[in-house]
Amino acid sequence: MIVFLSHPPQVPPILLDKQFSEFTPDITPIILAAHTNNYEIVKLLVQKGVSVPRPHEVRCNCVECVSSSDVDSLRHSRSRLNIYKALASPSLIALSSEDPFLTAFQLSWELQELSKVENEFKSEYEELSQQCKQFAKDLLDQTRSSRELEIILNYRDDNSLIEEQSGNDLARLKLAIKYRQKEFVAQPNCQQLLASRWYDEFPGWRRRHWAVKMLTCIIIGFLFPVFSVCYLIAPKSPLGLFIRKPFIKFICHTASYLTFLFLLLLASQHIDRSDLNMQGPPPTIVEWMILPWVLGFIWGEIKQMWDGGLQDYIHDWWNLMDFVMNSLYLATISLKIVAFSKYSGLLARQSWDMWHPTLVAEALFAIANIFSSLRLISLFTANSHLGPLQISLGRMLLDILKFLFIYCLVLLAFANGLNQLYFYYETNEPDRCKGIRCENQNNAFST
Repeated sequence: MIVFLSHPPQVPPILLDKQFSEFTPDITPIILAAHTNNYEIVKLLVQKGVSVPRPHEVRCNCVECVSSSDVDSLRHSRSRLNIYKALASPSLIALSSEDPFLTAFQLSWELQELSKVENEFKSEYEELSQQCKQFAKDLLDQTRSSRELEIILNYRDDNSLIEEQSGNDLARLKLAIKYRQKEFVAQPNCQQLLASRWYDEFPGWRRRHWAVKMLTCIIIGFLFPVFSVCYLIAPKSPLGLFIRKPFIKFICHTASYLTFLFLLLLASQHIDRSDLNMQGPPPTIVEWMILPWVLGFIWGEIKQMWDGGLQDYIHDWWNLMDFVMNSLYLATISLKIVAFSKYSGLLARQSWDMWHPTLVAEALFAIANIFSSLRLISLFTANSHLGPLQISLGRMLLDILKFLFIYCLVLLAFANGLNQLYFYYETNEPDRCKGIRCENQNNAFST
């Protein structure tokens, strides 16, 4: 008679010791499977209800985070990195998220912010952020038709049905722009849909000859006053709907702005000014023509701020430039009104007060003209050749500002030293010098 005795499995003690483990205690099976991007294992564990816990914020001051960081700060940081490395796994995002695009966007943004705080692991977090961006781009690449692409790009977070009037909203694309998903926005499928929306009324526009394109743009640009009046009178008419097309709207706005710049050029030449020594001159015909554009710009900025919100408005540098430009024009108009109502008569400009309203208004108007001309650079983004140059110029200016900061610091250091050296030759008689010339030159400053 054979008796089988059941004994518990014998596990070598060395395998139970965490010191000899190949992985740290925070590496769970699903985290390890996500690290290796093992789709089958991740799917099996997710179906069993296993999930990856979300780590606390990097600036969290709870008892658990503080104690863990005090005991072993390196293990605490590595544990957070291991969790985020698992959360950024394409297999885990695809299997555990109801909205993979939104999850990839948010996780990419979160990892990018973490890279600015966890400087020691900056390269790892940036690599994970790039991995999430690439996953969203590759997932969008799986669309097979324009209908599928429209459903994805028009999808909203509140799961609302896509209505006919909101079919051109492109809510998901705007969300990608908000989270700075360049790979997603630059994906060929996405760009093809945007191009079809942009040239809505001009099928085959890209295949036309450049002369035909230029002639068409010139004709539409000259007719923009007619289109604008038709839109104001009958917005639902064929012409009113025609001007609402993105490409037509862009041409009309460009033509309108070029007309505005032409009026500014005429105003700067003073072609209709009768007497330049008048202290409170009335508005000229050109200035009256400029006024509707200024009011239109202000109304457009208010409408944009109302529709998009203040936070999105101030994040665009062009909007800040428009705000400064419009403020300068409003200040110019206000000062001209003050000068016209308070001052009258002729007086040589050399005898005017330094802060005369007319002089200040002319100075502000000149600065506003500079901003208005520079605002034309924003149109370069519509061109595939000038757009990259504009981006390069912007980044180059930021580098120049950083260099100027160091230069000013060095200049300040030398100026402080020279001030200490020549401090003893200071004079208390200001009338002895006129401008940069002195009647009795101090030998300490002569070579």
